[in-house]
Amino acid sequence: MAIRLASAFNAWMISKSYCLGRLLFFLFILTTTVSEANTEQSALLGLIQELHCTQSEPQASLLLKKLSELPLNSFGIPSENLNGQDAELYAATVDILLKVFYETIHRFPKLQENIERIALRWNYCETFNDGDFADLSASKGEIEKREAIGPFPAHKQGFGMWGFVREVAGERYIPEILKYPALFPRAYQDLLQRLNQMQCFPNPDLEAPKNLNSNSPYSGSLQLSEPLASGKKYPYTWKEQCEPSPAENKKIERVATKPSISFIHYNQVKPVIKQETLVVEKTVEVPNKAIQVPVIHPQKPKHPTKKIVVAEKRKTTLLGLEVKQYVQPSDDESPVISPAVPSGNSNMGPALPLPPTGGLGIAGNFFHRAKLTGALSFGANASWKPMSYFFVRGGVNYNYLPDSGKFSYSWGLGYDDWHQGTFSAQLNNWGPLAPGDDPLKGAVANFGYKFVADFLKPYHLSGSAAVNVPISGDPSISTTWIWSPIEHWFIRGSLSKSLVSAGGLDWSYSFGYSDWHPFTFSLTYDNWGTNPIFDSSQGNSFNFSENGAVTLSWSWAF
Repeated sequence: MAIRLASAFNAWMISKSYCLGRLLFFLFILTTTVSEANTEQSALLGLIQELHCTQSEPQASLLLKKLSELPLNSFGIPSENLNGQDAELYAATVDILLKVFYETIHRFPKLQENIERIALRWNYCETFNDGDFADLSASKGEIEKREAIGPFPAHKQGFGMWGFVREVAGERYIPEILKYPALFPRAYQDLLQRLNQMQCFPNPDLEAPKNLNSNSPYSGSLQLSEPLASGKKYPYTWKEQCEPSPAENKKIERVATKPSISFIHYNQVKPVIKQETLVVEKTVEVPNKAIQVPVIHPQKPKHPTKKIVVAEKRKTTLLGLEVKQYVQPSDDESPVISPAVPSGNSNMGPALPLPPTGGLGIAGNFFHRAKLTGALSFGANASWKPMSYFFVRGGVNYNYLPDSGKFSYSWGLGYDDWHQGTFSAQLNNWGPLAPGDDPLKGAVANFGYKFVADFLKPYHLSGSAAVNVPISGDPSISTTWIWSPIEHWFIRGSLSKSLVSAGGLDWSYSFGYSDWHPFTFSLTYDNWGTNPIFDSSQGNSFNFSENGAVTLSWSWAF
């Protein structure tokens, strides 16, 4: 009996030990699998995967914000581990990232501007050059570039969608800000040069993508080292197909049973959408490469694609005609000097500031003026732009030495756009007009044009030309040029010639510091003429003291 009990006990122990061994082996395999799954993607690729799979626009916005705040290090693009210590970056990851950006713009059009800002902020020179792709690694501040290893999970579609691969550049996606060169030609050229020359972002000129100058970053070779090891492959796994979370499944169940599902490249399959007790079969289109989770959206999106620069918003209507909407220059723009230049004994000093975009359109300055003949005065000027670049202007001046108590004024109205390549039409009386004087006596109609002279931009020159028609007097033509070697410091010269009399050329000039921004000081010397040039018989060509005055002013605008 004891022997039977011992044998039974041993058999039981053996069976339990076998089961325990199987359990431990299962736990070991499970732990190993989870550990390997956690290393399938880098931190950067994991962030991209979340953006690729999210069905929530607010969540996508948060992920983009996180991407925009990542340190760029020396790569110009965030590294795989999202920090600068022993950093590395694979070209295949950048390709996936660009493809996901493109697809996210189509899934969430309201996030278009956010994505374009991120894409245009990054520098692609280290990882891409004229079809050559590089994997990057950094150690102790030095970057090592090696020939990119594959396979590319996105099949270089991301590089192609954004125009890096020239074979598909004709079908590329172009950021909205690069589609409107005519609005701000000077700023556009600066931006394009920075993107193309310093960040290696593709030129948007699709008609001639290869016609780049010798300074182009597209040299055709990255001077790459050999791959890290023979036969080594891209170490991370990209999951093209997403598995919706339970919360996302519930959202899909609440959608109408006839959704509209769209993709970029197409192939016919028949998935099944289940909704509690109802099963709906719907033929949808999915990419050739792999099955993606369909994006469900209404037939007609409620929100149009957001643009960084929208031409339509820069126009308004006057008497049924479209006119440009006023905008203040940006920090990288400079207004072109007005072709209407004061003359004679005018008390005008520095140009008035430009009011802010969307403000009241009111601007002005307070000034103190010292003529070199000894007369001292102070006063104020103000202008109002009721719409577009139409304006009304007025100024008052009070002489307190040597003729104390003498008031004078000036006025003007018309249309004057500060952009190059624009026309202006004005009627001004530069004064000084005493109380009781005929306000039209001495008034001059001015029709001017601001030159488009990008070739003079490196020399900090800009100019304009005008036809001047006094209400009483001979008409004349004039041209005005300004040289600004240092921001806001300038030298101005104007030439004029009568269209009727046989006299020679007259000129006026000024120099000093003048800032078009409101709430700033300006200090200028102004000589409004008239000063004959090349004709000593008519008098001194400079009249520096006779016609000159120094003006200190403080500007404001609302």
